Amino acid sequence: MKNIAWRFFVVVLAWSLFSTTARANVYATDIKFDGSRTLVTSNAGGNLNISYILNEQATRGVTITISTNAKVVQTISVASGANGTFRGTNLVRWNGDDTNGISVTPGPYTVSITAAATGYANWTQISRDTNDVGNYVYLPRGVAVDNNSNSLYYGRVFIGSAGTGPSSATTPGDSVTILKLNADGTFADDGPDGNGGFDGIFDDGNGDVPQKLRVGDDDRLYMMDTVDHGEVVAFDMALTTNQVVLTKDNYTANPFYLNQSIPNGNGWFSMDVTDTATTNGRVWLGQIDPGGAGVWNWHLIDGAVDTNDDVGTQAVAVGPNLTQAASGGLMVDSNFDIFVSQNLTTANATDAASMEFPMWSGEVLSNSATWTVGPGDPSFLGISDTTIDSRTNPKYVACAVGTNGVRILDALTGSTIVPNLDRTNQYFATSWDNVGNLYAVTGTAHTLRVFSPPGTNQATTIAAIQVGEAPPAPPSPIGIIFNKTTVTVTFGASAPNTVSNFALASSPTINGSYQIVTNATGSQLSQGFFGFTISTNGPKQFYEIFRKP
Repeated sequence: MKNIAWRFFVVVLAWSLFSTTARANVYATDIKFDGSRTLVTSNAGGNLNISYILNEQATRGVTITISTNAKVVQTISVASGANGTFRGTNLVRWNGDDTNGISVTPGPYTVSITAAATGYANWTQISRDTNDVGNYVYLPRGVAVDNNSNSLYYGRVFIGSAGTGPSSATTPGDSVTILKLNADGTFADDGPDGNGGFDGIFDDGNGDVPQKLRVGDDDRLYMMDTVDHGEVVAFDMALTTNQVVLTKDNYTANPFYLNQSIPNGNGWFSMDVTDTATTNGRVWLGQIDPGGAGVWNWHLIDGAVDTNDDVGTQAVAVGPNLTQAASGGLMVDSNFDIFVSQNLTTANATDAASMEFPMWSGEVLSNSATWTVGPGDPSFLGISDTTIDSRTNPKYVACAVGTNGVRILDALTGSTIVPNLDRTNQYFATSWDNVGNLYAVTGTAHTLRVFSPPGTNQATTIAAIQVGEAPPAPPSPIGIIFNKTTVTVTFGASAPNTVSNFALASSPTINGSYQIVTNATGSQLSQGFFGFTISTNGPKQFYEIFRKP
């Protein structure tokens, strides 16, 4: 899609801040102003519709604060049970006045949405298996949440669906794909799923791809493809593009590749990414085969592993603590503390199931862990994924313990917080959102389940807007949605625009002569969000949206 250099009078930039005094499970995501997450034209003295999604009901109410230059100009309080506190999409209207009833002057303003809830006495499932249609997945193999506070897609949930279910023609969760969900379990408004154009996502009968999802701080979704020895692919948050980050060519000189333990075994299975928005970004891999490679990493350069690095750097060797392999998932915090588990299958095994290695400094570790847990404990068998609740200050470690549910450990000591959450179901992968909720995908119940930590809580999400007199705005291109035989070019435009105010044009080359697409079907996808749909039959095309004279 061709990006047009429109000049806007006003711009929206969304980001989030959170309370540091309490853990939280209810929070606002998908914030929009007059129906748009990327563009708002709000006239001074006019109404502004503020919409957002709550992942569960705010049982202690919602407070919306509008400020400028750190000075509060208006506060809107919504009591529990009123519109603005419900689970799902909420809309609250600000009339543009300050607390004295005077219209605010043009300028930048911040909108803070604080949602609060009474919480629960114990870890409690807050997702709904039957009503949250987006949570269904036939063969889940990965889950990840966008925790980047400066992202327009903050709170978006991704599920790796790696097997074909009974209704693949009509049900996204029955297809081999990556699902895109809002925090309340509904499908994303830019489409329920996608593969970013990556042709490596297919059903090989073994559930190998998509496998092990992580969201990097560069706001990209990273996926492991174990079909091809642990290939790693990155996608944008809308799943419209892809970049192959690491291939087997990046470890052909690795000693464990040379001795055939990788190509002839099951190969790399555990994956993580760290510091992907910096020059110190890394991709981390762990091997599944016993007696194998342990944990290795590769540097990222311009979003991908250096093509000249075909060895990698070893971080954890198999030894007295990691006795078999990093086969049960791994995750690394900002101090390079490495949390890793082993997928053990023998009931009387004396091997440790989970462990933490402290502050890797760039040298091969002696495999001396800070803590190890689980030797001889059959309730630790079958771990397939391991995640921490925070990169900067981890409190919990979640282990997807096969047919024993999910085990939650203390990140500092390894002691058990919750022995086996939802023990009757088999879990394959876990993740955490930015306010402490645990996300886990189960293959026996074929669903994503979300669990809230105990305790009273609240969280604040902040977004920025510009208030001022604005001329009619041109369209704001957002993305492209592919759906087998059709493509939908989506864009945002503020009220009172309708789709009839715009047209779609195409060209076979990006700098070519653009002609109106006469057979394009225009529609309003949601408030302030439109699309033109055309058939994908025919040659490759570039598109642009323009306002009719």
